[in-house]
Amino acid sequence: MSTTLLTEEPIVDGLARPFRDLRISVTDRCNFRCVYCMPREVFGPGYAFVPREELLTLEEIARIVGVFAVIGMRKVRITGGEPLIRRNLEHLIEMIEAMDGVEDISLTTNGSMLSQSRAVNLKRAGLKRLTVSLDALDDATFKRINDVDYPVSRVLDGIENARAAGFSDIKVNTVVRRDLNQHAVLDLVKHFRHTGCIVRFIEYM
Repeated sequence: MSTTLLTEEPIVDGLARPFRDLRISVTDRCNFRCVYCMPREVFGPGYAFVPREELLTLEEIARIVGVFAVIGMRKVRITGGEPLIRRNLEHLIEMIEAMDGVEDISLTTNGSMLSQSRAVNLKRAGLKRLTVSLDALDDATFKRINDVDYPVSRVLDGIENARAAGFSDIKVNTVVRRDLNQHAVLDLVKHFRHTGCIVRFIEYM
């Protein structure tokens, strides 16, 4: 299906800076219930997520990305929810990677679904960069945060799977709360110090 644009002029903000980055959420669902993001008391069993049949198809998402690529967008970040829940996500990445003008595709994930085969498939599809959320290295704190009893080791395995698949640009995001995981900061720095991963600490607001 073709798309007719009113203009192909680059979009700029109030300071005349060109629009280059597009963030796409492919699902509102997540397999974690992190206390700072999707707390269980809000996102419990009765929470009404968007019905799957009402979500944009991967082809519809790609069409939207294509429109933005025509008017100057160069980088795409895929998010959620947990984006790896979305079936056939690699197909979307392939469609975006084939678009003229798109220079970079990245993905933000909690790392829980980064199996060896998934990491390889994402890399082959054209994904360039990964950001993995990890808020502690000890299970007691991490499980308290994700609230689904998920162990740290499996997220670390996911990061290693990504490295083995050829991802060299991996960032680790840590949301820091004084009453929850402030003690984890130095442990995370030490753990990732010589891995090539960049750790970013985000103050809980």
